[in-house]
Amino acid sequence: MPPRHSRPTLSALICLSLAAALIAVPAHAQLGALRRAAERRVEQKAEDRIQAANLIEPTFDNTTVEITAERLDRLQAALGKLQGERASNRQRYDQMQAQYSALDDSARAAENERERTTYERARERYLECRQRTQEAADSAHQQQVQEMTARFQRNPAAAQNDPKLKAMMTMMNELVAAQQKGDAEAVQRITQRMASSMSAVIDSAGLDRAAMPKCGGWPVKPPSLVRSERLRARADSVREASAALMSAAGKVKGEDVGLTDVQASMMDERIRSWLAGMRQDAPITRAFRKEEYDLLVARRAALQRAYRGSE
Repeated sequence: MPPRHSRPTLSALICLSLAAALIAVPAHAQLGALRRAAERRVEQKAEDRIQAANLIEPTFDNTTVEITAERLDRLQAALGKLQGERASNRQRYDQMQAQYSALDDSARAAENERERTTYERARERYLECRQRTQEAADSAHQQQVQEMTARFQRNPAAAQNDPKLKAMMTMMNELVAAQQKGDAEAVQRITQRMASSMSAVIDSAGLDRAAMPKCGGWPVKPPSLVRSERLRARADSVREASAALMSAAGKVKGEDVGLTDVQASMMDERIRSWLAGMRQDAPITRAFRKEEYDLLVARRAALQRAYRGSE
């Protein structure tokens, strides 16, 4: 008696249909991806032909050097080296980032908004008073200059016997001589003497001394603000160091390519710009000799992989 074949149930048919659909979709997507990749290759080849026909002859000098197969070999090796350096520095970088976050959190926790506000208001009041002191000193100085000028105009002979004017003329002669010699230190020293002799205020420390009777000294920072600023400064230092750590591991060194650092940087920039597909009218993307361009086109995929791995 022949074996009986049971008829598939409706649920089994549905499952089979779903399975077939699930199998078919990836195949269809794969065919579509292959088609799009082929289209991109055709488009890329057409673009390469257009660019090759519109190359700009580069000028090689101490900064820009010719891209050769040997230099590309060394560049790709250097990029591989960078990839290893960045991987080894990543753990250190992550540690520094965690340290920065902890310091930043501590700086925020140390802040006392009320004390900060009180200090900033006191500082503003002091600066306003200090500015008024500066303005008063400038006015007094200007008045003295005007009075001395008027005395000299009224009676030049008598004015020349004025001890203050004679001292000022002596200092002016010394100043001219120092300027002619190019002695910057002497010029600054004589200028300060002249200003001091006429009660002028020309530096910050002198202004603080002049402001002391009316304004008092600079307001003292509260301990909470001092601690917060110290922690913030440490946090910023760690952040800058971590950025420098990763940046240093992201640059091709000239010695690794057999070039100077400047030459290696320029070659790297030319290749990166070309790979990135910058504007067609950007000279840096078209400034290649035909031999250079053909070499880059032949190694495009390898260079793209090398740069992706080093970033």
